[in-house]
Amino acid sequence: MMHFNYTLLSPVKEEDLRLTFGASRIVSVSEDPIALFAPTITHFKKLAIGNYFWFIADPVQWVVHAAGGMLEQMTGIKERELVGSSPELIFKHTHPEDLTHMFAFSTYWVNYFTNLSMERKPHVHATVYLRFKNAAGIYRWVMVQYADTLLDTDGRINYGLTLLTDISHIKKDGMAMMSILDTSDDSCQQFLCLDGGNLSKSNEDLPKISPRELEVLRYLAAGYSSKQIAGEFNIAIKTIDNHRQNLLHKTNTKSTGELVAYGINNGFI
Repeated sequence: MMHFNYTLLSPVKEEDLRLTFGASRIVSVSEDPIALFAPTITHFKKLAIGNYFWFIADPVQWVVHAAGGMLEQMTGIKERELVGSSPELIFKHTHPEDLTHMFAFSTYWVNYFTNLSMERKPHVHATVYLRFKNAAGIYRWVMVQYADTLLDTDGRINYGLTLLTDISHIKKDGMAMMSILDTSDDSCQQFLCLDGGNLSKSNEDLPKISPRELEVLRYLAAGYSSKQIAGEFNIAIKTIDNHRQNLLHKTNTKSTGELVAYGINNGFI
């Protein structure tokens, strides 16, 4: 069992987030980020659990390099309006109460990720949960995943691929938070951001979910059946059903829907 608690962060302004990336440094790589991220982007449509869009940001120049998915459907922003512009165009859709919290989570994540060894970086993933205004002007819960990065020779982020998914069909309330999942040691950290407030300490024992169970959980969240998942892994359907039953038992949930909601609320997805 993993011992788990919340870490509290202080709100951060956008300009402080930019300094975290190193706004004045010189980019020293020439790879095409769209070509580099193409395999990951291909998986978005395959594993999406709701409406989604993605964008590639250049945090040094503070501009969006490329975007796709259901961008206009979800935000009303056209791709040609976003590409070449500041990511502030996206930030404006974040709920005002969650915006500086999102900057705090991102700042912490950049510092945390930068200091990881190159061997650990592929195993560590951050997800932020916040309220985001859709094209109709309605705030809905979304999941923001920092899906992939292009690093320079010093290990600093030159391009970042971000995926934003509507999870309002699963998450209805709560507060903005971030989870950092490390599959190298099966640990999951969670973070909250409070404006000078207090949070009563609450610890929870999260189940130890194996890497294969985690993969199954993510496919279940994307709506795959046991037969479809078995086909993806080229293993028996019974094996997938056993993984699903183990997940239900470990999380004390009674259905796939409850299991997926548990996975999102506790940072496993």
